[in-house]
Amino acid sequence: MDTNNIIVYLPPVMLGVVAFAFLLLWHVKISTSWQWSAAFAQAGLGFALVPFPVSPTFDIFVAGLLYIGAAYCYGSAILLHFGAPMQRSVRRLFVGGYIVVHTIVVLILESLKAELFLTDVAFACLLGFALFNVVTKVSNLADRAMIISGVLLVLDTLTRTVVFTFLIRTSDQMADFAASDYNLAVTVTTITIGLSFPFTAMGAMASAAIRGHREASERDPLTGLLNRRGFELAVHRATKDAVARGAVIVCDIDNFKQVNDGYGHAAGDNVIAELAAELQSHLGSRTVTARFGGEEFVAFLPHTSLAEASVIAHSVRIRFAGRDWHQAGIDRQITASFGVASIVDGEVSEAAAIERADRALYAAKTAGRNRVEVAGGEGDCLESVNVGAIKTPPSAALDSAADSRMSAA
Repeated sequence: MDTNNIIVYLPPVMLGVVAFAFLLLWHVKISTSWQWSAAFAQAGLGFALVPFPVSPTFDIFVAGLLYIGAAYCYGSAILLHFGAPMQRSVRRLFVGGYIVVHTIVVLILESLKAELFLTDVAFACLLGFALFNVVTKVSNLADRAMIISGVLLVLDTLTRTVVFTFLIRTSDQMADFAASDYNLAVTVTTITIGLSFPFTAMGAMASAAIRGHREASERDPLTGLLNRRGFELAVHRATKDAVARGAVIVCDIDNFKQVNDGYGHAAGDNVIAELAAELQSHLGSRTVTARFGGEEFVAFLPHTSLAEASVIAHSVRIRFAGRDWHQAGIDRQITASFGVASIVDGEVSEAAAIERADRALYAAKTAGRNRVEVAGGEGDCLESVNVGAIKTPPSAALDSAADSRMSAA
């Protein structure tokens, strides 16, 4: 058995192994789609028709369908990996058009050169379409490597078909395909360039799985906010190259046990989720917001003054207190209390400010709930806050500022 006879077995065997590996990855939920496995399996079956032929026309016709099916599945898997629109109607219309032309070229015209050109161009278009639609979503090295590998596969396919269609004289007979230079070229490039694609795809999926597990370990599943661990890491990243500056808001839901006891834990979860949504709506993307546990929330507002943070807290308090809960099966008003503190000069982290804000929250609870209390800068006492350059007691000034803000909204 000469080298050429041995080499034709390599692509179907290697692609079969890769397809099985991707099937296992999908089973253990590392792969985002079974279509990776389907794509490599179809490509492997297409190559298997060379060492295990049936008849020349049948082999070429079926191989074309398998390769275009592989390209469609590659595209679907890539789009799913990046969460991009699937564009199914456009891609399926393209595949349908290919099948019609493919049938005419193989069964009526019986032209090998036209069939190879058609299938290669269609394969490159389907795969290239998916790559083009996700290129702006690439955010890490593993994804970038997969995209580059896919682009190389497209370029290899187009280069090969142009060379063998227009530059090199080849036979147009179906029966001559297995022994052709084209078949040898596609086999060699599949073993070399082509196999980089599945390995980079595996790397991208492994990277995504690691990010997903890390994200899950840092997020509260009920609200989607950070948990305590995620909060600490996010604040550390935000202040890594600078001294922590800004303000901290600590809040929790008033008499929350009564909500759980009177209306059930599902209703209580709904209230928690709604307060989280209210916080996210008011605090913005630059703020680090977390659910520390139960009904307690903490937010770090970088480069925000004490007065600004207090006005924001009042705005959230007013909106939350004014909610109608009847759709959630709750026939009473639900309120929240807030403590606000700023990070003073000389503090390298937000920890001390959180402790002061927590004391202010306790004071708000003691004073009757549904309040915002502001902690003093250095000590534990509550201070008045200068809002609009007017020095007034916190509750009066901040209620006025918050009400003005709400009216403007």
